[in-house]
This record gives sequence, structure tokens and C-alpha cells, in this order.
Amino acid sequence: MPIRIFSFVGRFDVSGKLILYYNDLEFSPSDAFLTRDFGQVPFVLAEKHGLDLEYWISAMDPNPGYNRFRGKIVRQYAKALRGLPKRLDFLKNLKLYRDIAGLNGLTHLVLFPFTPVTDYVVARAAKRRRDTVKLVVKLDANAEFLRSVEADWERHGGRWNRRLRQAHYYRELLAMADVVICETTVCEDILRANFLGLQLGHKLAKTFSGVSETWLASLGVPAAPVEPRRSSIVVSGRLSIWVKYTSLIFEAGPPPPGWTIEFVGEIDETMAGTIATYRADDPHFDERYRFHGVITDKRAYYDVLMRSRALLMNSRGPEGFPNVYADAHFSGLFIVTSDIASSIDATDGGRWGIIYAREDAAALRAAFDALPRRIAAFENASDARSYRNAFIWEHSLDQPAIRRIFANGAVPLSQTRK
Repeated sequence: MPIRIFSFVGRFDVSGKLILYYNDLEFSPSDAFLTRDFGQVPFVLAEKHGLDLEYWISAMDPNPGYNRFRGKIVRQYAKALRGLPKRLDFLKNLKLYRDIAGLNGLTHLVLFPFTPVTDYVVARAAKRRRDTVKLVVKLDANAEFLRSVEADWERHGGRWNRRLRQAHYYRELLAMADVVICETTVCEDILRANFLGLQLGHKLAKTFSGVSETWLASLGVPAAPVEPRRSSIVVSGRLSIWVKYTSLIFEAGPPPPGWTIEFVGEIDETMAGTIATYRADDPHFDERYRFHGVITDKRAYYDVLMRSRALLMNSRGPEGFPNVYADAHFSGLFIVTSDIASSIDATDGGRWGIIYAREDAAALRAAFDALPRRIAAFENASDARSYRNAFIWEHSLDQPAIRRIFANGAVPLSQTRK
């Protein structure tokens, strides 16, 4: 039998409709976390449908000074009973379950699953109070994780009740959901193919990692460049980590004549040494490469992107769907990317970008050589701008499966289990 929520109902009254955001964090909540799609999806849905929004977060180390975000309430719950084994981790959140089960006015719960048993109990607690509460489960782009869950289900199906199988409760959560938002075509294909024995097609909404126009406008970020673009290529991210292979960019040789490559991100001592080596061998190094460091101010960050013409995503993989793709589409950039799994979706199969073989300096060199010609065609294409809407939440979340749960009530829980 699935875990049953105890019959406690607290007096935790909140007026109006709500979208509640929940996450099970191992670190303190922060703006840096909530400004990613984790925070933007419920923000956009609440704005679009006129709902009040609160963020409910369970964390190992709550941030005592963090009780509001973007003008919305942030409720934090310290995970208790820390000595429990991992399979009993869900018992660390009893106060959270009680408060959600006793919440008046709750109509929608947006949940990002990380720990299946805990997430399942949170959703059951919300549904217990009112069976018509609508559950939105937002998945990330990790196709390998979905495959591992399915493999675990096949190995242990039918014995979950003795060992609290993670795959079982992941399945229960998806069965309970009114909408499942997935990223990338790869993940959509997995979920449509009788994933965990579920028929999810009618509740699936495929998106890509996105940004919110409303959110960025509130930060002063313009919707389009306010000055002419330069012939520059932006590289943005954690430049020093192994997966980014930043040194390959220098190994591939300089950008096209008259172009520069602009790096945005932290550089550690090892990477600084690598840069110094290439600088010593190239008398034009500082004309070709510029380093901005970490840019925390969103307006300044997008200013760098909107002054440029292309994004370079050089990765060894595996990665899910990097947020920088959405930044690039919002900023109107042509994308040059290694052949990681998400490159097909990010460039529409190479139509709006160049895909090159990862870890191959010659392939990246060829991409640089082709860039001026390809980008001229991109900037003159009348339909290139329309493709970017798939990476903007206000557009990508406007789908029938999602619109349905914000009108005329939710499907009762008893009818959601297929």
C-alpha cells in the first residue's frame, strides 16, 4: 500500500488561490537557486492566471533571513530527525506535511521532484485537504535519470512495499500529477513510451529550459538590444570545470577575423594558468579574448549577451538542458554548440546554430570558419525570432494540458490513476 498521510489537519488559513512551490534542498535557499526555472515556472503560472504565490521549501539548513522573494512569502522548514537512514528521509518533513494538509485556499501545487518518497508524501498531503488541488510536476532534462528509474522499476517492481523503492514513489507521483512538464524531445519520447507502465501522453507538456519575460522586465532587462551588436561570441558558465573544456576553445585557434570571444564566469587558478600560457604564445590574445568574470547583476549579464551575436556552448557532456541556451534565445543569439544531447533541441536540428563534434578542436575550428556566413543567414531569417518563444516561459507554458488545469476544476485523484 502507498504511504498514508496521518489524519492531522492544522489551522493554517490563507485566503485566495495559491500556487505552492516545494523543494527538498540539501543547502540553504537563495536567490541564485530560485531565479532558475525552479522559481520562474510557478512565478509565470501565478502571474498568468492571477493566483497568489508562496514558496514552501524544506532544507537541511534553512536561511533564517530569507523569508521573502520577489515580493512573495518564502516558508522554510528545517528537516528534523537527521539521523534517520536515507530510505526514511521522508519522516524528516512531518511539520511541512501537517501544514500543507491543513492549508485552506490551496488550488495548485508546483513540485520539482528530487527525493521521490518525500515528494510523493507532500503531494498526497496537498491532495488530502482538497481532492481537486491540481498538481504540476516539473521534471528536468536528465534523460539518463529517467532511464535509471525505469530500470529500477523493472528490477524491483512488486517489492516496493518492503523497501520503500524510489522508483515506485516516482511512479506514484507521476500518476497523481495533473500535468507533467518535461524538457527536451528525448525526455518526452521516454515518458510517452509507457514509462513505468503509465499512459502520460494526455498530461504531458514539453518545454525547454526557459526564461521569463515578465521576470526579466521587472529587473530592468530590455526585451531587445538597445545598441548595435558587436561581432563577438559569448562563452558563459563555470569555465574552470572539466565538463566545459574551456582550453579547447584556445586550442581551436582564434575566432574569425574581426571577432572576439567574451568569457563570462569564474576562473580558478588552474584555468588562469592555462590562459596565461596561451596569452604568452599569442601577441593578439587580448584583442581576441576578453574575460568578464562572474556577473551577478542580471541586467549587466544580459547586456553582454545582447551586445554579442553568438553563444558558444563548448561541453564534453553529459548535461541536461543548460539554462544558457534560453539566455541565448532570449537575447537573439546564434548558437554554436558541441553535440551534447540538448544541442538538437537548442538549435532546431542545426537550423539556428552549428553543432560540432565535442572534444574536437578541428571541428570547433571549422565551426568558427563557418560562423560569419551562417550567422548572416540567421539574422536575416524572418522566422528565427518565432523559434525563440519555445525558450520563454510565458509562451512555452501556454499549452492545452496546462491551460486545462487552470479552468473548470481539477480531475479528482481517483480518476488520475491509469
